[in-house]
Amino acid sequence: MTFDACEKFVGPMPVHTFLAEFLPKARESRPTNQILFTHSTVSKNENEFIKAIETSGLCPKLKFVNTTSSPDGEYRLKPDISIYSNLPNHSYWHEHSAGSKKAKLLNWRAVDLWVENKGKDEDIFLSLEEMRKDENNLESHVQWTQAAYKTCGQLIAYASALHRAQFRVFSFSVVLFGDTGRLFRWDRSGVIYTELFKWAAEPDTLFEFFWRFNFLSDVDRGFDTTVTSVPDDEAEAAICKLKTYEGLEKVRKADLHKLLVRDDHAIDGELRSFITPGAVWYTESLFGRSTFGYIAYEVASANLVYVKDFWRTNLPGIQKEGDVYRELHAAQVAHIAKFGMGGDVPLSPKDSNVTLFTPQRTRTQDYLQGSEGGHNWCPGRPAVNPFVHYRLVLETLGRPLNTFRSTRQLCEVIRDAIYSPLCGVREDWNVHRDVSAGNILIGEDGCGILIDWDLSKRVTKGGRRRDNIHARYVRVTDPRY
Repeated sequence: MTFDACEKFVGPMPVHTFLAEFLPKARESRPTNQILFTHSTVSKNENEFIKAIETSGLCPKLKFVNTTSSPDGEYRLKPDISIYSNLPNHSYWHEHSAGSKKAKLLNWRAVDLWVENKGKDEDIFLSLEEMRKDENNLESHVQWTQAAYKTCGQLIAYASALHRAQFRVFSFSVVLFGDTGRLFRWDRSGVIYTELFKWAAEPDTLFEFFWRFNFLSDVDRGFDTTVTSVPDDEAEAAICKLKTYEGLEKVRKADLHKLLVRDDHAIDGELRSFITPGAVWYTESLFGRSTFGYIAYEVASANLVYVKDFWRTNLPGIQKEGDVYRELHAAQVAHIAKFGMGGDVPLSPKDSNVTLFTPQRTRTQDYLQGSEGGHNWCPGRPAVNPFVHYRLVLETLGRPLNTFRSTRQLCEVIRDAIYSPLCGVREDWNVHRDVSAGNILIGEDGCGILIDWDLSKRVTKGGRRRDNIHARYVRVTDPRY
């Protein structure tokens, strides 16, 4: 974990603001019966906590599971309580009955929400008074202690696992510190956290959060609804084609998802369907561009293509990668991949029309102090930037650079890749800025192809060079336990 990750926390947001901004009120009235939290509930007894919630009838659409000693098989992480949807169309809980052994195991692919239960003295954040003492220089809201950074790393690890295992725009979590607690909202920009509230003595805040969450739609819970399951007939055709690609010979229907890609240059914001197994390449980080690369089957053409899914930086001077490809092709720049289509990902599949279009975007950056609306409850300068979810399709499939067949081919491929950005600078005034082995492919004809132009930038004549910024690292103990 880097120090930079601990600079992504924005808060402490007032609880009533958090609920109003992110969780629409439920149409139904909340149950009036009072939940009684006993001393053992506050003293890290997850079973008592779950029993109290279930007895109340507060969350009929959710299933709370004690996973304190049930790490998942892939990430080996175990939040204290994992919460699953209890609806028939969410298959995990209905495939594994409550009495089965498997049902008690954590499954990050199905978790809607997680709760971590810490001790009273384990809150990781500085007080608002402490932060305001050095507000002009403050970057991190996390206490400068090894224990705080360990807990911070643990929480980030949980959120990272959920966002890697699922197709997510954002997610929520609850962290309890003894008899107090905080609510969290995670996206690719950063984390919004609330002020402390007394969940045991004055449980109304926690009740209202769970009650509203219980009735949220998939979009409001943070799911990317442009990704769906694959019908049997389409899956059969996709599998036959995908098995022809090296490394995907054993692909199964259970591995498949259907992604929608929007063409932002089409008059009506056309959406096309692509079927893909898991990503062939992805980044580990929760924050930032979070790139996933897929070998995909295009339903309309029955061809294999490469789909790149990432969060583009939404700042002045940074072009959409699809627009860069269009300009490079127009300038006849050599040794670049053939561009198919690309565009921002719609908030909902029904929301792709150009005139009504709303993209999936981060919101953490909107709540910095001094941004529109004031937000004086967030002192300092957390390092968060705006991002928009973006997908593009490349019709050129290449092999990784490390699969070269001779020293001569290696040299020729690197030569081609270096030549490509030089052409871009000379003819179209775009510099790649990220030429590396991972961004160089070997084409079917054996020539080099330079990909990943998302960090490219137009050259400014007479512009001044900016200072480099280096990441700072801190060692923490294993955050899994």
